Amino acid sequence: MPKIVYGTAWKKERTADLVYTALKAGFRGIDTACQPKYREDLVGVGLQRALADGLVTRDELYLQTKYTSIDGQDRAQALPYDLRAPVGEQVAQSVARSLQNWGVDALDAVVLHSPLRTRAATLEAYRALEACVGEGKIGRLGVSNIYDADELAWLIAQAQVPVSVVQNRWYEGNGWDWPSESG
Repeated sequence: MPKIVYGTAWKKERTADLVYTALKAGFRGIDTACQPKYREDLVGVGLQRALADGLVTRDELYLQTKYTSIDGQDRAQALPYDLRAPVGEQVAQSVARSLQNWGVDALDAVVLHSPLRTRAATLEAYRALEACVGEGKIGRLGVSNIYDADELAWLIAQAQVPVSVVQNRWYEGNGWDWPSESG
C-alpha cells in the first residue's frame, strides 16, 4: 500500500481525467467506493486509459474500493446491488460491480464503508468480503468511518481475514483527541 493514495470522492464528471492525471503525476494508489457519488465507473475509465497509454502497469498499482451499505447510498441513483438481497449477496454484487467498473480481475483492498446498523449485519458483510478474498477477487480487507475503538476491536476479534486497513476521516468532532492510556 502506498503512503499516499488518491481519493476519488465527489469529482463528478471530471473523475476519469483526474484519475489519469493523478497516475501521470506519480500516484500509485487509488481509493474510491462503489456508489454513484464516487463515480467508480469513471475511475475505471481513467485507470484503463493510463494502463493503455503505458503510464503504469497493474502490478505497480494499489486499487481500493468500498462496499457502501444502503445507509450510505443515494437511493435516488441506481444502486450497485439489489436492495432486497441479503447483506452478504449485496456485498458480492457490489464487489462484482467494482471489478467491472475498474476493468480488473482483482482489487487490492475492499473496505466496509462503515460498520452496518448492527454487529450481526457488519459481520455478515465482512464474511462476504472474506469469501471474495478466498476466491482471489480481493487482496486485503478493512473498514472505514469506525470511530468507536470497542467496535473496531470487536471486528478485529471476529475477523478470519485480518482487518489490515482502517480509513477514517479525522477532524476534531470525531474524537481524534481521545486521552491516551498513558495519561
